[in-house]
Amino acid sequence: MKFFIQLFIAFFCVLLIACVDEFDPKLVGGTPSIVFEGTLTDQPGPHYFVLSFSAGYNSKESVFDKYVNAAKVWITDAKGLRTDLNDLNRGQFSTPDGFRGQVGNTYTLHVRTSDGVEYASNAEPMRASPAIDKVYTEFKLTTTPRPQYRGMFNVYVDVKDPATEGDYYRWTWKNYQKAGFCEVYTVPRTDPPVRYLRKCCEDCWNITQCLGCVNVASDKLVNGRTLAKQNIGQIPYDDTTPYYMLIEQMSLSKEAYLFWSNVKAQASNSGGIFDTAPAMIKGNIKNLTDVTKPMLGYFQVSAVTQKAVFIQRNNLGVPPYSIGLIVYPFDIECAVCKESPYRTAKRPLDWKD
Repeated sequence: MKFFIQLFIAFFCVLLIACVDEFDPKLVGGTPSIVFEGTLTDQPGPHYFVLSFSAGYNSKESVFDKYVNAAKVWITDAKGLRTDLNDLNRGQFSTPDGFRGQVGNTYTLHVRTSDGVEYASNAEPMRASPAIDKVYTEFKLTTTPRPQYRGMFNVYVDVKDPATEGDYYRWTWKNYQKAGFCEVYTVPRTDPPVRYLRKCCEDCWNITQCLGCVNVASDKLVNGRTLAKQNIGQIPYDDTTPYYMLIEQMSLSKEAYLFWSNVKAQASNSGGIFDTAPAMIKGNIKNLTDVTKPMLGYFQVSAVTQKAVFIQRNNLGVPPYSIGLIVYPFDIECAVCKESPYRTAKRPLDWKD
């Protein structure tokens, strides 16, 4: 009898599973909005900007192939001087050779799409950026797979804030490492595949950066004093060699600071009941044709202070947690160091071999 009861329960469960239909909410994206990305600085150009379309809730939509094509983009300054940007296709634009922002000037972005819709940003001032006084780290042990160790270095900066009120800052950083090879070459028509590494034909560096990090601060509580222990990022303890870090400190307007603060707050929401509900973050670019449809993103104008440091990682007394890598033999030919956001042949600032 017990056997038949168990058999009936199993059969009933199978029926329940078989009757479950997949629920498709059929969410579709609304009208796409234009998204602007890019920053004008006082550093040598060219400076690059991107115009793309946002994607809706439909998971099949992608933002990687939705660019604004055939638009006209230009920048004007406080004196009305106009600088037209070069159209690089696929929604990418660049400033002409020799053009850079100047501290004390203000700049406005203008966009005219192929269907005649016009946009303009608020006038953004370029404020000076003070020097970075000090860079230092604190080590934090994150895991202990003994006898090896792994951890992270929190990186901090100290900055002497100017006496003027209303100074705002944003920090980004890049890591450069000498590339051991520039290409993995697969020999044609080999089974299993035969692969070789090709050394770089010239000096080449791999670039690592935190693309989603937002680190901002204001002088509201420390005006004219030292802005101390500002955490600008973390670097891994995966080797004992010095870690090259190029830190960029950007000046911000108050409006830009509020924009990036809202971006940071929304990105850090955990989804709890006390979190602020996600909402569209208002940028500084207006639609002059239809005010109800602004452009997303922010036209940022910043003076930049750079500081290159080599962070020592060999004084902890414990080895890093190493990861085994597949090693291929080297080919006799070399490969060109192709310029990209992740690799460059341009020697980094204050690099030491």
